[in-house]
Amino acid sequence: MEQINHEYHMEGILIKGRVRYEDSCPVKGAIVILEKLAPLYNEGVQEQEYEGTYLEHGLTNNQGEFCFSISDRMSSYKIKVFDNHHR
Repeated sequence: MEQINHEYHMEGILIKGRVRYEDSCPVKGAIVILEKLAPLYNEGVQEQEYEGTYLEHGLTNNQGEFCFSISDRMSSYKIKVFDNHHR
C-alpha cells in the first residue's frame, strides 16, 4: 500500500455566507462585520470569555451573499449582520 502525503499551502481562507429573511428572500445591502475573537479570562466569574476585534466590513449583494478573506486559519471569528432596511 502506497502512502501519499498531501501538503496544502493556502495564502488565505475564504469565509462566504448568505443572509436571508425568514421567508427565504435575500437581504440586500446588509452590513456584515468580521471580528477576530481573542480569549479573555473573566476573573469575576472564573471563566474564559472571548473579545471581538474588528477586522473589516462589507455589504451583502443582491443575492444576500458576502465574502471575507482571512489569513489566520487557527483563530476563531465572529460575523455580525445588521439590516438597515427592516423589511
